[in-house]
Amino acid sequence: MEIEKEKIENTNIIKINFGNERDENTNELSGTIELDIENQTQFIEHINILLDEGETMIILSLSQVSYIDSSGLWAIFESYKKTEQRNGKIVLLNPKKDVRRVLDITKISSKIKIFEEDQSAINYLSQT
Repeated sequence: MEIEKEKIENTNIIKINFGNERDENTNELSGTIELDIENQTQFIEHINILLDEGETMIILSLSQVSYIDSSGLWAIFESYKKTEQRNGKIVLLNPKKDVRRVLDITKISSKIKIFEEDQSAINYLSQT
């Protein structure tokens, strides 16, 4: 799993993208990943680094996450709690249908806002 952070221009918002390969020409991250027990520690460590750097407005793009298990759900919820403790916000962006279903069934979607478009997530975080 590769993780990439992108600063949203003219804001204090960071967008996190996931993937499993990087295009040699464009350096863009692509490919689907599974957020599970094998990589949840890496995910949490990355979020902790962002929080330690003072980044507390975070968009997690789930568009490349094809599968999530209980470890992945825990990692997302743990990140949410840690960010809230620092008076910040984490929102989820564009989860695939199956991932969205798991977020809904586990009620995580009732705690963490989910958006389908970048601009909606940016607008929400900009107002808080």
